[in-house]
Amino acid sequence: MGVVAPSIEVVETPSHTPALPLEVSDIQLKRKEFIEVVIALAEYEKELMLLGAEIRRVKRIVVMLEKVLIPRLLNTIRYLLMKFDEMEREERIRSMKIKALLLQRGGFSHG
Repeated sequence: MGVVAPSIEVVETPSHTPALPLEVSDIQLKRKEFIEVVIALAEYEKELMLLGAEIRRVKRIVVMLEKVLIPRLLNTIRYLLMKFDEMEREERIRSMKIKALLLQRGGFSHG
């Protein structure tokens, strides 16, 4: 839909700590996983908010098209069709009058 979603990148800084006990190392690994999940959730939340805003914008455009622009175009089409029909009738009547006038004068031959 053309929505640009932000992306959060986590940069790890190397630590110069001595070898940690297994439990602490495990906790740090879980902490890292937790932070990655929270970041992913934040990205998804922002993406959904942006998509919602885009959907609302498109919906306003669709409503404007349905309620305003399309009815105006249909009215214009109806008006033009009516005008063209009227012009066609006038031309037919004018043609019949010219034909009758020529027949009266005797200058019109059936050919």
